[in-house]
Amino acid sequence: MINLFMSPQKIMFYRIIWMLFVIPSCVFSANELHRLCSQPFTCGNQNGLLYPFWTSERKDCGHPDFELNCSSGFAELSISSVKFRILEANYESRFIRLARSDYIGDLCPKDPLNVPFDESVLPLVPNTTQLTIYYDCNQDFSGYVSTYVRALACDDGDGKGNYYVTRNLSSPLLQGSRGVFNDFRVFCDKNVSIPANGPALTTLQTSSSRDNLKKALEEGFELGLNQECSRCLALQGACGYNRTSSTFTCYYIVEPNDRTRKKGVSPGAIAGIEYASGSVAIILIAGGLFCLISQRRKTSEVPRQLNLKALIPLEHYSYAQVKRITKSFAEVIGKGGFGTVYRGTLCDGRKVAVKVLNDTTGNGEDFVNEVASMSKTSHVNIVTLLGFCAEGTKRAILYEFLENGSLDKFISSKRSSDMDWTELYGIALGVARGLEYLHHGCRTRIVHFDIKPQNVLLDGNLCPKVSDFGLAKLCERKESILSLLDTRGTIGYIAPEVFSRVYGRVSHKSDVYSYGMLVLEMIGARNKTSTGDTASSASSVYFPEWIYKDLEKGHSGTPTGDGISNEEEEIAKKMTLVGLWCVQYSPSDRPSMNRVVEMMEGSLDALEVPPRPVLQIPTAPLPESSTVSEDISVYTEVCSLNIA
Repeated sequence: MINLFMSPQKIMFYRIIWMLFVIPSCVFSANELHRLCSQPFTCGNQNGLLYPFWTSERKDCGHPDFELNCSSGFAELSISSVKFRILEANYESRFIRLARSDYIGDLCPKDPLNVPFDESVLPLVPNTTQLTIYYDCNQDFSGYVSTYVRALACDDGDGKGNYYVTRNLSSPLLQGSRGVFNDFRVFCDKNVSIPANGPALTTLQTSSSRDNLKKALEEGFELGLNQECSRCLALQGACGYNRTSSTFTCYYIVEPNDRTRKKGVSPGAIAGIEYASGSVAIILIAGGLFCLISQRRKTSEVPRQLNLKALIPLEHYSYAQVKRITKSFAEVIGKGGFGTVYRGTLCDGRKVAVKVLNDTTGNGEDFVNEVASMSKTSHVNIVTLLGFCAEGTKRAILYEFLENGSLDKFISSKRSSDMDWTELYGIALGVARGLEYLHHGCRTRIVHFDIKPQNVLLDGNLCPKVSDFGLAKLCERKESILSLLDTRGTIGYIAPEVFSRVYGRVSHKSDVYSYGMLVLEMIGARNKTSTGDTASSASSVYFPEWIYKDLEKGHSGTPTGDGISNEEEEIAKKMTLVGLWCVQYSPSDRPSMNRVVEMMEGSLDALEVPPRPVLQIPTAPLPESSTVSEDISVYTEVCSLNIA
């Protein structure tokens, strides 16, 4: 029989060998890769290039799909046989601009390929629009030419027509032209969709010309670094790629006296590594140190399983550092059921939002593990985590600072006549995509449990980002829902099953209900004058009641007001119907978030009016004996095991 257990002496021997030979090689290799990958390089007419781009001598510093060819005097890469040219790369501003090489100087290239751009490595910025060109159409579509559909002349002599569309084909502004696009697909031999800058296409819509079309394509489209690389650069790391595991990697310098290092090797261990190569005496010292560390770990009050490696590339801040960053918590920018948010400034001048959680119990292990899970999210509609603090009972999370603040403040600061339905639609769709990612796109499902306008933040381009995700699991079970009820205005967004199991079990469908109420809140805000507390006034009225009454009177069900176009009215009605489907009392009657995204992006004609609920949700707070918070805790624990 094979002995599966080793003696303590053998275990100690192998651990010493690991410390002296395996760890040093990893540390030295990481340092070399950091130095290589943090050094910008030049290709063609572009300099200052970094991840995800690479050349033959920098394979570990770039994504496999982004190898550059510098032979033509330009920096070009091929993705699925389509060649793209780098026009600009600014890693301080974190944006990159590309253009399709075959469309530079030529609007009618020979045999253009229609290849979607993969955003997993470099996501498109929010104001990007897909320009679609239809070639060699066997039918005359000149009667369909409009603001968004234009004719394109190509000197090929075959007499066939060519057309281009300056809006995303899924745009609600094109809902009346769905049949036209079906005809294009049937009667045109080729179609190509190319990302383009939104403002350039807006210019093209108002002033259609061949030169403006050429300019829009030659200016290219902008991309941002994904959140993994952005966090890595923010913490002085170097972005790279592990070819063995096929995953993104952040390289850090590991030095004995570097207090900001992220590697899990202590200064004593690294010093031993530097002086102990082959020395029998140092082996004994290392063995003694290992025994001492092991003994301390057994008796220490610090959790054994904190596993800080899992949090890379998040920065670990002390409570004293958090106080310095926030200037002793001088400026409050938000409050919620889980804690208070303060404005802060890092030592490099970057602004951050610091959420200091309400006092929690436990040894901090759950907090660190959950923040580790939260830190692995990467989506344009999810707020970026930059760091955390776990010191005693003090818990804090550092986020990116978004200049336009919360959606709550946005919709309460603009009067009805100033609200733009296209803006509202873009925000609602972005929030839906963010929740879809948390529910279905993460490696570990994250259910929010507190979706409301205060927890949707807007950047400078009004791109929405969901915040406070994952925090429900970090609070005490008894307080996880009761704390939500303490926050004025939140109760209107909480799903009925949170109050009573009569409606079903708490699940990710609870987020769908909250999302529906948020969308209806946005619709209602356009019909309200500016108020100081939108959430509190909005949650005092159950939205679907007045909407259904409006529908019964034969109206659109939306507070459209005067001066609204037909396209905007369609957007408003679509948002209304999606919101009503989301706020169905029974969780099984609500769509999932990926279905919600499909409904938001699809045709209004495909949406039916949902059945009208016959019951009102209870408005009284839960008694302390309720088991709702236990439901949430159990559900989140089950979700954490559902690894996709």
